Amino acid sequence: MTQEKADYSEIAEVYDRARPGDSPHLEWWFERLAEVGRLGPGKRLLDLGCGTGRWTIPLAERTGCDAVGVDSSQEMLERARQKDRGGRVAWLLGDVERLELESESFDCALMSLMMHHLEDYLSTFRGVLRVLRPGGIFLVRQGTLDQIADDPWHRFFPEALTIDRKRTPLRAEIEWWLREAGFELIEVEEVRQLTYRDRADLGRMLAEVRLRVPSVLRLISDEAFERGRGRLERYVEEHPDDRWLRETLFTLFSARKPAEEACQGVR
Repeated sequence: MTQEKADYSEIAEVYDRARPGDSPHLEWWFERLAEVGRLGPGKRLLDLGCGTGRWTIPLAERTGCDAVGVDSSQEMLERARQKDRGGRVAWLLGDVERLELESESFDCALMSLMMHHLEDYLSTFRGVLRVLRPGGIFLVRQGTLDQIADDPWHRFFPEALTIDRKRTPLRAEIEWWLREAGFELIEVEEVRQLTYRDRADLGRMLAEVRLRVPSVLRLISDEAFERGRGRLERYVEEHPDDRWLRETLFTLFSARKPAEEACQGVR
């Protein structure tokens, strides 16, 4: 199935402006990903769909791991290189669905908010399994369809929901693909994140919407976007204390590649 995709050569120009790297909830995520991924000196991290390095750079700097970021947008990678002042990360232009990387060369792979950009989920997961070392860990950070169907992006922009119903998987589907690809010890953790703490943060959310940083907003018509933007802005003005506006739901999946003895049948 061919997915509708946004043009990240355009989004790259505004992506980091709308998503600052000092948000308090990011600290929790950095610690959690490092812990579950068992990252540290001597470990190799692969960030799939790394974008501007929002996760790659801090994880490399904080844990001392060797990191590689792969993305299909040259513009996003250029901004990642500019931010990576310490040169901690190797940035590669490539397709995460067709990884041209050495087998068994990484200890941990991270895929954050990437599932809705993929064409073949199972084949992609098998590719990740191949590049992980035995016992390596695959982390998937995703808002599943179960979680996003009534979030602000979709309640106020129903045309976006129509698109994401086709391209965003359910939690159960992701678990199934992980098992089918050959992963074991699959764990699932739902995270309720307070993304927007106060009115100033809600202003940041509206700025993100106006820039159409959520990629699905680039896939709807300008007329539909303007209708939804107006409805959302009015709701924020009238209900600034509504916790539903401020919270975001994610699921963190972690799965392990079997040890060497068990890997022989999945190469």
